[in-house]
Amino acid sequence: MDHLRLITILLFSLLTNLCFAQTPNYFADGSRWVYHTHESGEPGQQLFHSTDEQNILHGDTLISGLSYFKMYTTRHNILNVYTFPGMLTFNSYDSIGPTFLRYDTLLKSVYYLPSIDSSERLIYDFDLQLGDTTPMQSQHFPTTIIRSIDTVSLFGIAVKRFFLTDVSDPYIEFFNYVLEGMGGSNGLAYYQPEYGWLGGGVFSTALRCFQYQDSIYAPYDGECPFIDFISAVDPVWTDQTLTISPNPTQGLFVITIGEELLNATCTIVNSIGQVTQSFKLTELNSTGQLSTPGIYFWRVEQEGRLIRTGKIICE
Repeated sequence: MDHLRLITILLFSLLTNLCFAQTPNYFADGSRWVYHTHESGEPGQQLFHSTDEQNILHGDTLISGLSYFKMYTTRHNILNVYTFPGMLTFNSYDSIGPTFLRYDTLLKSVYYLPSIDSSERLIYDFDLQLGDTTPMQSQHFPTTIIRSIDTVSLFGIAVKRFFLTDVSDPYIEFFNYVLEGMGGSNGLAYYQPEYGWLGGGVFSTALRCFQYQDSIYAPYDGECPFIDFISAVDPVWTDQTLTISPNPTQGLFVITIGEELLNATCTIVNSIGQVTQSFKLTELNSTGQLSTPGIYFWRVEQEGRLIRTGKIICE
């Protein structure tokens, strides 16, 4: 009789553990996601944007009685301008944060809060079933749904993989998915899927890697680069004095340099990739004029060495 009671207790304990098994949760302090976003092209297009983006969870805080991780984002923005017979590359950098993420273990959901005084929004629901609509949607497709679900191993733990697609697409997009407990392959707090050719100027995002403690998930090449505020992809020299002001400007601006940059070349292109100005910096304070409102990209080079890049807004 005692043996029967012991077996009953063990079976009850096993069933209880199975019923209440938690979804794997990789939203932890120090977790890091790296994404690459690229712009599609079409014949004759001169301007191509791309971005490498890193998201790191570091520290936590209480907001309205709820616990959130603080997320810090670093972006390395690259603009390639194709001009006959070559190409110009412009770099700019953004540091964003903190924004806030909250993992609800009971609902198996993740919420994103852009700022303390904003409203949180659902970005992941790991209990979705086939045919369910996803919390995050693409701006290029009517409705994104769960097309299929399988199971893969992530750091030795079996997790669900939710393949995403548009309701009008008859094919499974194998590059568009969400991993249970980790997040999406097409952006962490937004959804920019890979797709068939839609023309130029459309952006898609792919996960380069995810790091959890000492483990790395890198679906493409096994690499997981750390993106500093200044990237080594295209060396940028920061020790020279160089400022452009005012920015934004009403048209007139002044470039201030140190003596070491005398006779360097400044090139300015507009938002469609046309070179509007290119001139030598022969004085410590050089005056320039932008005649049309818009966003312009500038770069300063000296003896074939890239010194600095950036953007200036004309209002």
